[in-house]
Amino acid sequence: MSSGRGPGVIGMVMALVVLIGFGLLFMFAMDEGFQGGNQTIESVIKQQAAEIQGYQYRIAEGGEKLAKSPARLAAARELSGTKRQNHALTENIAALNLSIQSGKQNMGSLTGIFADYKDQYRTHVRSRAKGETLPQLETRSGAVYKTVNIREVTPVGIQIRHDEGQKRIPFEELPEALVDYYQFDPEQKALALVAESASRHKHEAAAAVANTAFDEATALQREKEKAERSEQLRIAIAAKQAQISALNAEISGLESDIDRANAEAAAARSAGRMHLNKSGNINANIRSKRGRIATLQVEISQLNFSLTN
Repeated sequence: MSSGRGPGVIGMVMALVVLIGFGLLFMFAMDEGFQGGNQTIESVIKQQAAEIQGYQYRIAEGGEKLAKSPARLAAARELSGTKRQNHALTENIAALNLSIQSGKQNMGSLTGIFADYKDQYRTHVRSRAKGETLPQLETRSGAVYKTVNIREVTPVGIQIRHDEGQKRIPFEELPEALVDYYQFDPEQKALALVAESASRHKHEAAAAVANTAFDEATALQREKEKAERSEQLRIAIAAKQAQISALNAEISGLESDIDRANAEAAAARSAGRMHLNKSGNINANIRSKRGRIATLQVEISQLNFSLTN
């Protein structure tokens, strides 16, 4: 029924059904073997009429189906066309997707080329700016710097020397013309600030290590100097104590000399001879040595105080 010959075939089938029906009816009417035996002709006719009515119902049903077949054929043709259209649209979508993908790739390549060009331009103008002078530079906040010499342009801003000192002005404070000329990029600034922070932390860490090492070296040097000084003080104390021991020995000797001199003087007086008593000179020498011992003892006390402090 989905083909163009559907109605013809159905009509032929219905015609055959009608012919077969009438043939059977004729056979029932003419053949005694089909007249029902004990049935009357009226009952046979009623039965055959019922069969005819059933055939007529089938014929009507087939007619209805036959009447609907053109619409079904049209719907089938429309469905087939829709399927072809959908297939064509699917192919177009796939082609458009390929075109979009290719366009994205080309755009990415062009974007990369443009970004490289901007980086080259940015590097060129920023490096060329070093040493340039401006009679005056006014920031967006209203600060004015006169006799400006540009020392460096970085991703963060410009470093200048002016008639009152030095200053780094961030791009956000610069006039729009300079921002556009030096191609300020916030992402580059963020990366530069991170790098500066890392460098500063590294420098601070290195300085802290250096300071710690210096402090340790200084402490070691001080300990060494203290130990050397203590040793020198001990040596000096020992030397003075040795001097005191030597002076005490000399005093003991001189005291023996006094005893001999006094004995000689007494013997001379007993004999009636003139004799010069040397004990006075010896006593003066002993007092001098004892004074020297007292001085050395004071010096030893001072050295001991220095040694313990």
